[in-house]
Amino acid sequence: MATLAAQALNRARALARVPVTARPPFAPERCAARCGVITIRRTALHGGIARIDPAPHSASAGGSPRWILSVDGRMPPHTPQWNGAVAAALARALVPAALSGAAADRLAEAAAAEILLPMRPFRVAATRTDLTMDGLRDLAVRFSAPIRLTVRQWLHSGTWRGYALLWRAEDGVPVLRWRAASPAERFPKGAAIGAQAGALFAEDSRLYETLRTGRPSHGVEEVRSGGAGRTWWFTRFGVVREDAGESTGRAVLALVILDRGP
Repeated sequence: MATLAAQALNRARALARVPVTARPPFAPERCAARCGVITIRRTALHGGIARIDPAPHSASAGGSPRWILSVDGRMPPHTPQWNGAVAAALARALVPAALSGAAADRLAEAAAAEILLPMRPFRVAATRTDLTMDGLRDLAVRFSAPIRLTVRQWLHSGTWRGYALLWRAEDGVPVLRWRAASPAERFPKGAAIGAQAGALFAEDSRLYETLRTGRPSHGVEEVRSGGAGRTWWFTRFGVVREDAGESTGRAVLALVILDRGP
């Protein structure tokens, strides 16, 4: 399965490649034909902005599947939300049928990041960007991309090592609803999806202050890593607007910086 995922991600990188002289933003539709999409249609969608479906008689003579990409006609085109949804739909065409569930979701998100934020120009921009919440937002605006895809690609650029953890307030309690990490980094036990913040952060964590006030904060945080002794992370917290549109409460993104790149 790991080999299949790696092959699919390499394919996404190859088809998303742009000329050296190209400048962001990069419309995800440029990759549609190379993903096997034969038709892009604007229509009224319910429950999402973009969707990809097998085309009738979807296998071509060479055996490659063909797809129809539907995009909600009520959504203004080429906004970060539009771009993220279209990239995510195209990425689904690259996920091997043998993968499903959470593994397929992770691969689709990584492939969508490659489509919308091609690594070569993104890494150039990332190396010139301050490792702050404002820096993250600047990258997202420059590439017209959602925050989640931007921070995921930033973690894979090699300019820093750490985690991105998205906490949503549910009944007044911060719950982890999304996460990303640098390659080869393992999440601590307390950073499982669905975990409450108290399983990871101390009671006086700046996370709670950011949720309460809406103001960004940063500093060294005591972490409950599950092992012996104590662990400390330098973490930046900031309120973000969630990309998926299902949010019912304030969401805070934590950028955990374990090490800065060269």
